[in-house]
Amino acid sequence: MSSESNRAKGAVLGLAVGDALGTTLEFKRLPEAPWSPLLSGPHTEVTGEGPFGVLPGQVTDDTMMACCLATSLRMSGGLDLDDVARRYVDWRNVTFDCGGQTGSSLSNVSGGSSPEVSGRMTWERGGGHAAGNGSLMRTAPIGAFFAGDLVGIVHASVRDSNITHFDPRCSLACAAMNAAIGHAVSFGAERLAPIVEAAEKGLHLATGYFLGMYPDLSDKINDAFTALLGDLEAAKGEDPGLYSQELHIHTMQGFVRVAFRLAFWELMHASDYRSGLTDAVNRGGDADTNGAIVGSLLGAVYGEEGIPAEWMSVVLNCDPHAPFGATGPLHPNRLIEMVESL
Repeated sequence: MSSESNRAKGAVLGLAVGDALGTTLEFKRLPEAPWSPLLSGPHTEVTGEGPFGVLPGQVTDDTMMACCLATSLRMSGGLDLDDVARRYVDWRNVTFDCGGQTGSSLSNVSGGSSPEVSGRMTWERGGGHAAGNGSLMRTAPIGAFFAGDLVGIVHASVRDSNITHFDPRCSLACAAMNAAIGHAVSFGAERLAPIVEAAEKGLHLATGYFLGMYPDLSDKINDAFTALLGDLEAAKGEDPGLYSQELHIHTMQGFVRVAFRLAFWELMHASDYRSGLTDAVNRGGDADTNGAIVGSLLGAVYGEEGIPAEWMSVVLNCDPHAPFGATGPLHPNRLIEMVESL
């Protein structure tokens, strides 16, 4: 396996393993521990349970939606909005967990709305304020699939996010994250600064792309750009400010900027996949989604071989009932199939 394939597989499996490790602590408000040193526990094994009572290694909506996206990319040879939206709707009909924005937008699709407008319909009904993490959690397959094609990454990231999460903060975050993942997959991680620089470039390109599609939203788009650029800068500091009034990992746990800032902070401060993911999930809050997002970025940096083998084994060998089982459409094996098709 080439080093690029190893890192692409790390990105998607890092997402699944982060999801499975974090689900045990999902929604927990844990003590506000200092950010240095990184937390080394107490939760250190993939044990399942959590609010959904999952089996050890069983994944949740984060990975399942990523599986839908990965399969669609593989089968369509790129982003086909109608195909991926159909797969999301099929997933929604069988899942045990679906976020509010996601469910509402996919109901729009089921009712006959185009995927290109479904997310905006939900966003506008909510007053144009909701910016959940439900698209950022699933987006890593785009970074792996389009690695080496920054424009392709940006366009696919924005359009996929807009199916369910139209708020510019969500779509631009997906583009920046995938730009970083794509850079890590293509070039490795001898130095971390270029990965953050790739995220900044992706953010700039996505802002222009979004403005071109929706010039009527220029104020919100520019505000989103400024906020996310600030998150990337804050991630470089010793304290990411995620226990602050502006961004709190517990009281604002589903907010896209919380997970976005946390992922880049772990990138800049953790020495490997295990330490970054362990710290992230032991902070509590939306621990499975934080784990999935942090895990995808660190997985792209450190590759499949950087993911603890015992964690990965539990996830890949978990075989719950179909369609979640090993041969079903919502198992992490589908992520591997996408990478192996590249």
